[in-house]
Amino acid sequence: MFWSLVTVIFAGLSGAGIGLVLRSLTRDRLPKGIIPVCAGLTMIVATIALEYSWESGVRRTMAGDLVTVTTREQQAWYQPWTLVRPWVRGFIGFSPSENVETAPGSGILAVQLRIQERWQPQIVRPALVDCENARWTDLIATTTFTEAGEPEGAIWRETGMEDPIVSAVCGGETAGS
Repeated sequence: MFWSLVTVIFAGLSGAGIGLVLRSLTRDRLPKGIIPVCAGLTMIVATIALEYSWESGVRRTMAGDLVTVTTREQQAWYQPWTLVRPWVRGFIGFSPSENVETAPGSGILAVQLRIQERWQPQIVRPALVDCENARWTDLIATTTFTEAGEPEGAIWRETGMEDPIVSAVCGGETAGS
């Protein structure tokens, strides 16, 4: 957030410089008010550019095979451009190359869900996804498994294939399969 603020401030200074150049080119025929108008407009444009480029910039720092499970979009009346096209405020993704089956043939995959929000550190949330039964559960440090790869005492979310996590994970490929 700090660097976004620095970027917007420098954009404002650049815009003020553009306003000064415009006044100079017109031999001071433009009013002095053009300078803060140019500064404000460039600050708005820089803010919009930062908002819309955020997701792609974060995705470039993640695994190349990252699959986006779901996104959270931002729309607000005080950001009228978002009413035309919302910007992505956060997303959940996973990397299929990191998926591991709990036991050969079990159909239960250990997945690293990556939860990313703007201006927040990334959260990595391990989960188990049972593709045969279309359900998923959290994977915690105390989880134990049977010989067949079933987690013992897990509280499953019986979501069905329409759940974005189940459909994304079960529709993809796993490492080692």
